[in-house]
Order: sequence, then structure tokens, then C-alpha cells
Amino acid sequence: MRRLLAALGAAAAWSTVALAPAPPEAAPQRRILRRHYTPADRDTGRYQYVPVTIAEGTTRITIAYLYDKANGANAVDLGLFEPGPLALGTRAFRGWSGGSRDQALVAVDEATPGYWPGALPAGEWHVALGLYKVAPAGVDVELQVETSRSKPGPTPALAPRPDEPRRRGEAWYAGDLHVHTLHSDGSVSAAAAARAAREAGLDFIAITDHNNTTHQLETSDAPGLLVITGEEVTTPGGHANVWGLGGWRREIDFRILPGPGAIQPLVDAARARGTIFSINHPVLECGGCAWEHDIPAGIESVEIWNGPVAPQHGAVELWDRLLGQGRRLTGVGSSDWHRAPAPLGRASVRVRAEELSTQAILAAIRAGRIVVMGDARTPPPILTARAGNATAGVGDTLRVRADEVLGVEVVAADPAFAKSRVTLVGDGRPAGEAPLSPGAPARFARVGATRYVRAEIRAADGALLALTNPVYVLAENRVSP
Repeated sequence: MRRLLAALGAAAAWSTVALAPAPPEAAPQRRILRRHYTPADRDTGRYQYVPVTIAEGTTRITIAYLYDKANGANAVDLGLFEPGPLALGTRAFRGWSGGSRDQALVAVDEATPGYWPGALPAGEWHVALGLYKVAPAGVDVELQVETSRSKPGPTPALAPRPDEPRRRGEAWYAGDLHVHTLHSDGSVSAAAAARAAREAGLDFIAITDHNNTTHQLETSDAPGLLVITGEEVTTPGGHANVWGLGGWRREIDFRILPGPGAIQPLVDAARARGTIFSINHPVLECGGCAWEHDIPAGIESVEIWNGPVAPQHGAVELWDRLLGQGRRLTGVGSSDWHRAPAPLGRASVRVRAEELSTQAILAAIRAGRIVVMGDARTPPPILTARAGNATAGVGDTLRVRADEVLGVEVVAADPAFAKSRVTLVGDGRPAGEAPLSPGAPARFARVGATRYVRAEIRAADGALLALTNPVYVLAENRVSP
């Protein structure tokens, strides 16, 4: 709790700016606030809060901010809270645009993407400023606050969601679990992202905008497509996707600095809502992108392939290390899509789920029934492990006696796998290699004692086509008489 309070920063240094009540249809009232921040301010209070008193009857608030970016040495994020606790997951949180916008409108009947419309209660609001970067000379931030009062229209409701399941029956469903829209730093609406996903051949996507879920105000229905509500929880010590959120202003907080046990409250909050907490791009080289937090037991997944080129080697190493410790984290891949011409669905996942519904997809992710793929359309290879008369697929556990041979078979029917090769990985180390083509499975046997096996399939030119999640192996010492 002390670390959380330190991360939130101090609002006491600000004097409240009172805006006098405005008569009906009065001209907008404007105020300008200025503050200088230093690197020391960033160290002691990564998030700063500017109190602004809003008068009774106000129906529109516009916040604009200006500062010298100093060729990238300064970066300041923007958000807004109404009167109440300075916490996400409560109705006090009105939105977050980070550094993607220089102003935000919040009104009774509309709001800038990333912010929630609705009644504007009188009292002390707070403009949130995230000190992402502060140059040695400091940064001057100018806030322009404009309020007005007029007869508003109705407050928008959450857009209707299509009935689930979108499709019945067990199958390998293709999806992209990391998609952005203009509600954060993407360039298209949720509806356009859904259409693009369907055109790419996907069955589902998770919309994971940074620190908000306001895409739910948009209709994002595309024929047959499942849209999962998510959030990219963008902390100063790494990013994580939370899948399965839903509802009005129910985001997971993100204002947590790295430190022992610091991430645990966020993970607990996600699990309490029945969602999945998944580490994103844990080794990505950008400020605040690499994972610096602990990896407590409540974290169930890690993104090992981010973007169209190839899995990140360090992310796969981290995953294998955790698997070797007995942790069962599901490896996933995604495009981390923001805009065209970047390809949506490269990378992507194939999820073996009982049906195409949010709950079935989340259950399959938890169970590890996933193959990570380099494109959006190719059917996945099928990995099967055998010991005696028992068989197991990805995500399953296979019991193996000491006198039994562990056999593994990889089958791929699609022409994309012609002349490819399979590397079998056991406990994080190569355990064999074999050719693979349609009609010619790759087979391995006597791979030795191991906690888990998984497969990597590469094309003739070495490009990775697919990477399976593990089959877990439970060795039994009993020998048959």
C-alpha cells in the first residue's frame, strides 16, 4: 500500500481552482494552470494530480495540455478522475489517453475515445498527469480547463453485444489477443478493427487498449466474429493484457511501480473478476515495455511472440524457465495491432475451445490448449504425446511409467507445412528434429525423462510457422511387474 501511495504522487501541492457556477447556455469558462516538474518529482510521484473544482450544472469539460517534448526527452500522459477515490475500477475513473492525445472532452452525452461520458458531478475533480519521461532540466506543463453548461442529450450506453456463443462445437478457433483501436494509440474504431479481423480470417479478437475499455461504447459486430473485452494494463514496469473485462468503468489499475509484491494487487483484482492476466512482450526494448515486476502465481499467461517477424528469444527463454520450475503459464502470440499496413493476426493463436464464446476461449487459454501461429489462416499442427495406451494433446498431462516409452507425433495437413521441420523441445532444450509434410508426420520416441514437451515447426527457409504449448509429463516411478 505504501508503494501504491508513493506511485500515485501528491496532489497537496496544488491549490484548488474553483470555477464559478455558469448560467444556462453561458459562454464556456476557461482557466489556465501551469506547473514545473523535475526528475525528482517523477521519482517521488510518478503520477501527479491537479485538482479542479467543477461547478454544479456543468455538462461539458475539456482538458487540453501543452509541454515541450524536448525531442522525446519529455513525455507526459493524461487522464481524468471525477470526485471520489483516485482508483480505477471505480466510477471515479473517467478515462485515460496517455500520450496519444493532447486534449480530452468529457460530457454528459459524449466523450473523447478513451474517456467515459456521463453526469458531471460537482466538486473536486483531478486531472491526472503521468510523468513518463522528464528531461534533466524539467518540464513545464500548461493545462487549459474549459467548462460549459448547456442542455445535453442522453448519456450513451454500452453497445449491445451479439449473443454468445458465436459458433457452437469444439474446434481450433483462430484469434488475435492483442488489438488496439483509436480508444488508445490505435488508428481505427473498434468496428473497423473487427471488420479487419474478419477479413484476415480470424474467429475472435481481444481489444486491449491501454488503460481503458471505452471501446465498449462502440458497436463492434462483424459477421461471426467474437470480440473479447480486454485492457492493456500499462504500468511503469511492464505491460500486461487482461482478458474478459466488461462493464462500465471497471478497468484494472496500472499505476504500480516495480518492486517486491507490488504487482500482486493488480493480479488479484483481475482474478477476482474472472479474467486472465497475461504478461505482454516481456523483453521488448522500449521505455516501460519490458517486464520488471514479479511473476506471482496468479499470472496465467505470457506473450512469447509479439508482431509478425518471429517470437522474441528472451520471451521464449523466460517461458521455458518458468515451465521448468513447474509453472503452467500458457504461451500466446499476437500482432499487437495498431493500424494498417501492419498485418492483423500475425502472430495469432489457435485455441482448442468447446465453442466460440468468451468464457470458452478463456477456459481454453487457462488450460494451455493453444498453438501460436505466424499467420491468421493456417490450421494448426496437431501434437500428440503417447505412453502405453494413454494419449495427450497440448495443455494436457500425460502420466508416464518408468518402463514406458514417451512417443510424440506432430501431424500437419495444410500445404503451408510442406517440407517443414519440427524441433521437439523438452524442458527447454532441443530433444530431437524431424521432417514434416502433409501426409508425413514427424515422430519422436525415447525423449527421456522430462517435465514437458512442446514443438516448434519451421519452413524450409527457417521461418517459424508454429509453436505449440506443452504437453505436461508426469513421471511415475512404478514399474510394471
